[in-house]
Amino acid sequence: MVLEPFKTTLTRHKRKLVRNETVTLQVNTGLLCNQSCRHCHLDAGPNRNENMRLETINDVVDFAARCNFETVDITGGAPELNSHLVTLIEKVAPQVPRIMLRSNLSALHRRNDRLLDRLKANRVVIVASFPSINLSQTDTQRGEGVFETSIRMLKNLNAIGYGRNGGGLELNLVSNPTGAFLPPSQEETEKRYHRILEQKWGIVFNRLYNFANVPLGRYRQWLIKSGNYDAYMNRLASQFNPCAVDGLMCRALVSISWDGYLYDCDFNLARGLFLGGQKVHVSEMPGPPATGTPISTADHCYTCTAGTGFT
Repeated sequence: MVLEPFKTTLTRHKRKLVRNETVTLQVNTGLLCNQSCRHCHLDAGPNRNENMRLETINDVVDFAARCNFETVDITGGAPELNSHLVTLIEKVAPQVPRIMLRSNLSALHRRNDRLLDRLKANRVVIVASFPSINLSQTDTQRGEGVFETSIRMLKNLNAIGYGRNGGGLELNLVSNPTGAFLPPSQEETEKRYHRILEQKWGIVFNRLYNFANVPLGRYRQWLIKSGNYDAYMNRLASQFNPCAVDGLMCRALVSISWDGYLYDCDFNLARGLFLGGQKVHVSEMPGPPATGTPISTADHCYTCTAGTGFT
């Protein structure tokens, strides 16, 4: 089956993908990572040397000060491997009410206690990748020994107050399927994670988000090599949900790459689709993107509109 272009699908459903008020600033601190995950849309890994410099971090902080963002969402790579992470957190904390850190847990496990202290002091929300509660599935996707390291780190986070109701230290998990599959029901997956993690290891957390893998970067290469690319793309397209368009994260988010350039989201960053089709550095941006601005799209956007979508 020939894949219908994403823009054509939007038009056929009489939908437009344009910006609402931009309330989230996403900061990709670099492509350096201690893992080489099969599902990574950025090709992040130990051999990548792209990392956000202090000068760019200061530009990001100045941009946040010019805007009224509600959230700063810090991602990578593994943001813990950027030596300026604590500086970014401390400088941006006065500008926004909420900071999120996306962690693969094993990178966080490698850092010293000072980082954990600063995360706790600034009430940084930790969004931790934990693809499966099955050891072999997790290690197949992320590398040998990652499952056990992740369990130890979750226990450490619980010990300092993360994930416990009423404590004000939010710990959320993200699950991604292994292989060329779409995720199962988020509600049922979250219930199962809560039950098994607490029963087996005494681990608690707040929420779980269950997302499909985006066919970019290393995951796209794996899909092509394994002969699954066309079937996976058609599966995503067949699950297109026009109602998901209204809640897409790109409508309220702007993403900054490690070198300071602006994108509609981290997936467009991976695809090389600049915000508004223009290569603009964060230091040149007077304020947030204007409401009603069209969002750059390509066929990978089917991932975010399949089923309940990315929100």
